[in-house]
Amino acid sequence: MRNSKKICNLRSDFPDSAIFFHDELRAGTRTELSRKWAPTGHRPIAPVKIGYENTYLYLTICPFNGKGFATFLPKLDSASFGWFIQKVEDTIAQKSLFIADGAKAHKEELFNENKLVFKKLPPACPELNPIERFFKEVRKHLKNRVFESLKIAQTKIEEIVEKISESAYLESYLRSFKYFNRQKLSNRTSEMRPPHTYLTDVI
Repeated sequence: MRNSKKICNLRSDFPDSAIFFHDELRAGTRTELSRKWAPTGHRPIAPVKIGYENTYLYLTICPFNGKGFATFLPKLDSASFGWFIQKVEDTIAQKSLFIADGAKAHKEELFNENKLVFKKLPPACPELNPIERFFKEVRKHLKNRVFESLKIAQTKIEEIVEKISESAYLESYLRSFKYFNRQKLSNRTSEMRPPHTYLTDVI
């Protein structure tokens, strides 16, 4: 409850359209297995590829209108994160609040406070970040899948993100966060749009 109030207090100085949450998703050519149905006494069979190529999906979304920014970058480090933040700052039209977890790459000095005000989520509180549930849905579509190359994996992830962004699921996952103003959300769900996507393999 205390952590929820902290997020609510952060919101008070910014309009809904200027509040963004951020997180990163690692994916690649290594198959991630999940549970499968099988007859009693039979071991479930699933395709598997032990790959070692990875990419990171950087995703920032405003939970009140569904608009956001996304890109693929090869690493999760301060250089990659700084590049991404620069792209966001170049695009936004108003001073905004940027909320993310306390990952080592998320450094406050990478932000221009005249464009983005960076605030960290409380430690060990992933339930306060809407992106976590968005990624949970993305991972469902990646389970038991074999990707022969990193490019194929990136293309599939991009398709999944766009599909989720355009579906009714986006509205339901937004409404599940109690510390959001549900009345305001109900007036904005019809305006949701997929995240703007910037794709790159290297910085």
